[in-house]
Amino acid sequence: MSRGRLTGIDTNVLLRYLLRDDPGQFDRAAQLLEALTPENPGFVTHVTLAEIYWVLRRARHLERAAVLAVIRRLVHTAVLEFEDGETVVRALQLAGQGADFPDALIQGSMEQFGASETVTFDQSAADRLGWRLL
Repeated sequence: MSRGRLTGIDTNVLLRYLLRDDPGQFDRAAQLLEALTPENPGFVTHVTLAEIYWVLRRARHLERAAVLAVIRRLVHTAVLEFEDGETVVRALQLAGQGADFPDALIQGSMEQFGASETVTFDQSAADRLGWRLL
C-alpha cells in the first residue's frame, strides 16, 4: 500500500479533541482527526504521548488506569501512526505492571536499542524497571 500524506499531530490538538475543553479548538481538531485515513494518517511521537499522560494525570487528575486506557485507544486507532508502535505497546505493558508511562516509554526505547542498563536518580523507576540507581 502506498501512503499519501502523513500529518504530524501536536499534543495540544489531541488534548483539545480528547478533553473537549475549548469548543472552537475541539471543532478544528475533530475536523482534522476525523478526516484522517489509513492512507493519509496522523503521526504521534513518544513526546506527545508522554505529554498527554502528564496532562491527564497531573493537570486533570485522572486515574492512572483511565489515562492508560486513553493511550491504548489512541494506539488502536487505524488512522494514527506512532514513532515506534512496538515501543508504545511495550510501554503500555510495563505501565500496566506499575511503571510510570513516560519511564516505560524510555525503557521500551532502551530495550529496542540494546542498552545494557539504564541509570537513574528515580527510586521508583529503579524498583519497577530494574534501572540502576545512581
